[in-house]
Amino acid sequence: MMQFFRSKSQRTSTSSAAGRGAAAARSDLVDPKVMEQIGNLELLSRTVVDGLLAGKHPSTTKGGCCEFAQHRQYTTGDEIRQIDWQVYARNDRYFIKQFEEETNLHGIVAIDTSGSMKFGYSTVTKLSYACRAAACLARLLLHQRDAVGAIILNDKRPLFVPPKQNAAHLQAILACLQAAQPGAAGSLGAQIRGFIPRLRRRGLFVLFSDCFGDLDDLSRALRALRGRGHDFVVMNVLAPEEIHFNFRRWSTFESLEVAGHSLNLDPASVRDEYLKALRQHLNQLEEMVVGLGGDYLRMTTNRDLAETLSWFLRSRMAKGN
Repeated sequence: MMQFFRSKSQRTSTSSAAGRGAAAARSDLVDPKVMEQIGNLELLSRTVVDGLLAGKHPSTTKGGCCEFAQHRQYTTGDEIRQIDWQVYARNDRYFIKQFEEETNLHGIVAIDTSGSMKFGYSTVTKLSYACRAAACLARLLLHQRDAVGAIILNDKRPLFVPPKQNAAHLQAILACLQAAQPGAAGSLGAQIRGFIPRLRRRGLFVLFSDCFGDLDDLSRALRALRGRGHDFVVMNVLAPEEIHFNFRRWSTFESLEVAGHSLNLDPASVRDEYLKALRQHLNQLEEMVVGLGGDYLRMTTNRDLAETLSWFLRSRMAKGN
């Protein structure tokens, strides 16, 4: 299992960054600047979802509007207005038009709260960045008249807010995200699998995590989601220091997940090997997600969130066309 450490010589800066991130999360999870840039975009499901209300997503429900699906023979009790009179004129038999109704989506934003998610040195913590991104996507889904819920993935204090479709529900989502607190190490895959039975309708599952764990375990969870008919997106949240490992001084690195575990080392002596292992891990993660039919996005906490989300949404909309 890959874990990231913080340097003892940089602990003060890290703690202050974590504090700034927590304050930002409390004061304004839904960033107006982000919403201004993504407000005219859409987050749509690329798979068939279950639904009852008219919306934008392909549904399993046969309705009376949107894209034509098939004809079936008229039976007693059917509404006369649904009869296809042109077919009747040709065949002298009554047939009903059936349509693939477009429906509202059930979306879930899921936040990994393992210890490594509290890392932040030159930026806000990964957890704060993930919560801001999740809040903005939740707001976007509600704006689309879709239902949205939230999950906090944590061994000791898991939280679940069931999807609902009304503007007031955003406050419940934000309260859930604000309650997210980083814990110790845990099995991300097992945590996800534990919530799958509570997702009663097929929809979109958006995971925010640094994914520093057992990829085989995560793969089993994503396969289980796909097996239940869910579409999914993995938002891989990383700090710039984790990507570049640009530490210079000899330091003591303390584990964020295992208490009392530390390493004394010269960053320059391990940088090349570390970066090689990281590239291999990230490439394997992306190939796994895409191979299972999901979308993968790498997010770094030093990048503008509005630009990151708008690029993702435009890219996903282009794939769906």
